[in-house]
Amino acid sequence: MTAFRTHLEFLRKTDDCCSLERPDSPSPQVIASEALRADGPAVRLTAADDRVNLVSGVYGGIDQLSRQERYPWTRLGIGLGVDRDPEYVDVLETIAGLGERIDKRDVTYVERAATATDRTVRELGFPTPPGETWPHMTLGLLSVGTDEGTYWAPLHGTVIDSNTIRARVPDAITDRFARGEAVTVALGVPSEALASTTLLTVTDRLGEPIEDRRVGSTVPVIPTAGGVVPSSTEVVLEAKIADKQPDTRSEKRAFWEQLVDGSTLTLDVTSVFTRENAIVPFTPLGVPLADDLQLVGLALAAQLYDRVNNYWGVSPVEWLLLPAAGRLGICVISTEILYAGFEWQLSNFLFFFSDCFDTVVLVDEDTSPRDLGQVFGDIWVKAHPARDWLFSEPNAPVARLPTYSRDDTGARLYIDATWDPRWEEAYIAPRVSVTESYPPTLRAAIQGSWGEFGFDADLDDVL
Repeated sequence: MTAFRTHLEFLRKTDDCCSLERPDSPSPQVIASEALRADGPAVRLTAADDRVNLVSGVYGGIDQLSRQERYPWTRLGIGLGVDRDPEYVDVLETIAGLGERIDKRDVTYVERAATATDRTVRELGFPTPPGETWPHMTLGLLSVGTDEGTYWAPLHGTVIDSNTIRARVPDAITDRFARGEAVTVALGVPSEALASTTLLTVTDRLGEPIEDRRVGSTVPVIPTAGGVVPSSTEVVLEAKIADKQPDTRSEKRAFWEQLVDGSTLTLDVTSVFTRENAIVPFTPLGVPLADDLQLVGLALAAQLYDRVNNYWGVSPVEWLLLPAAGRLGICVISTEILYAGFEWQLSNFLFFFSDCFDTVVLVDEDTSPRDLGQVFGDIWVKAHPARDWLFSEPNAPVARLPTYSRDDTGARLYIDATWDPRWEEAYIAPRVSVTESYPPTLRAAIQGSWGEFGFDADLDDVL
């Protein structure tokens, strides 16, 4: 388990997190939005007063349409403890594993990192979005304790006054509590807790206690009035449910709110616990490539990747990606073609299990998830518009996430950008590399010239 502030330290050591002094103007959301737009690093905003420190982009990433050394899953992979340069599939498998059900509970209780304070929620200094009245808290968890165990759910909160929060939570969690019941809000939690909770939310699996999931044995916890929360949590707010509100929601919503039905609650905070120099994540809602969008995209990809590779009894799929740049409205899948018609069956399988996207693109198994440019290149080279672009009838249920959808129905499309397995090898163009672009005689001459200069290098190092 990697504590949130340890995660930030790893990002700092890899030059993927910069620190700025938190200004009074412009709003932190404006700074975070500009950093995301410019494909910048995570941004830590250090407060000179008693307000909490803020950080944006810690779960986010860069635009894959530009060539970079880091990728949309890099920062989350570091937080999950996968690696400092994590492979995409390893991140998917880690997220899926955290959401798995376990037969025997193995919960670790440790000392609480945050200490009690006499500060109010308003004094913590959460950022106020431009054009809005109240501060917002994002990327948080709501914890509900019951006799069966503890349930976690994502939370998007608005600080109404000194100790009152109006919060949006998934409907699925509201069956676990009633008016006046204690709950806990946790901010600045380990990546394992936030990623697994996002996965369970968007895949409709909030019905089991967190102790019965693998994340419950991975993340050390502490007991609170609202059940257990990660022990390293930066800010812990114990509260009581004051009331359920009508279906009121902010104009800008966290991305999970677009995939699951939500409820509005009023929470009266009774106790505030913070770590020294507490730092909490936030995200500018509705901004391309923001943290909440990246988390949901990786969670959905992890679930679909796990499902599709357990369906046929073999694992034909190399990777599956819902690009954040496309607002998750397209699904790219790299796979072996097991038999004629497999690509059609696989596409329909994906459409059946998710209504987020209306386009599926199949690419060969040697295509890398790191390079979306190669994916589009494969569409150009391998997918014939008359044969490999296949549209459904225009009466399919419309996908939820594409911004261009307006009606209740629409056509679905799958693009087969793979080489036809029935082709003979002689008809498939060879992959061209830089060195193979030069005639053998020229390559030999270059190697000879380098040898005369005293260099003993392979041609791949020379060119």
